[in-house]
Amino acid sequence: MKQIIAILILILSVSKTTVAQEYIYQHGLVTLQMGVALPAYDLGSLSGLTLTSYAKIGTNIKVEADYFYSFHAGVGFIVNYSVNPVNTDKLSQGYLKSSEAFKTVTAESESFRDFSGLVGMVFDIPVNKYFSVMLKMFGGLRNVYKPAALIKTTTEFSSVDYYETSTNETIFAIMASAGARVIVNDHINLHLSFSYIGSTVPFVYKRNSKEINQDAHVGALSVDVGISYSF
Repeated sequence: MKQIIAILILILSVSKTTVAQEYIYQHGLVTLQMGVALPAYDLGSLSGLTLTSYAKIGTNIKVEADYFYSFHAGVGFIVNYSVNPVNTDKLSQGYLKSSEAFKTVTAESESFRDFSGLVGMVFDIPVNKYFSVMLKMFGGLRNVYKPAALIKTTTEFSSVDYYETSTNETIFAIMASAGARVIVNDHINLHLSFSYIGSTVPFVYKRNSKEINQDAHVGALSVDVGISYSF
């Protein structure tokens, strides 16, 4: 029994050493990724009269630079930008449901825009010569743009337009990410990643002459594919 355990330990040690020797280790990694941005929590909840509730699936782009100071760990900087349109049909339905007096509702809106600059830790865990798992944790500043909107309503006797002003709010945010890297050659890599960023945003804006103070947990899950250059 002791001999079997000793043999297993030896096999695992040799296997780990082999992977480490074959794995292409580079200090620098520059990555460009694009994908979809899926709204979460208060963003896209489909309830009430707030624009955040009616954000829908959008697009996402990431630019990242990492420096690995060891075989598995490094530090990184990432710029993340996403755009989520507003589902104006659902927004119109939300207004219709809010009052029996409304006979017709039409809505127009810009898109939500989310721009972040974050720094943090990156972990690259090789599985074999051509494949590794990547885990990341970033923190930094996030600017969320709540769009302007115009909602036109009619009742049996009159019509009323509701105009919402836009606003920009900057807050601290944390992004967590997990994904995979496929090594094509010494310098080119392909990536697939799943990232989540979330924070409570204190939106302050006006709907006609009334000031609105809204604390919304703006969450976004992005699924991205991309390419990187290692050096």
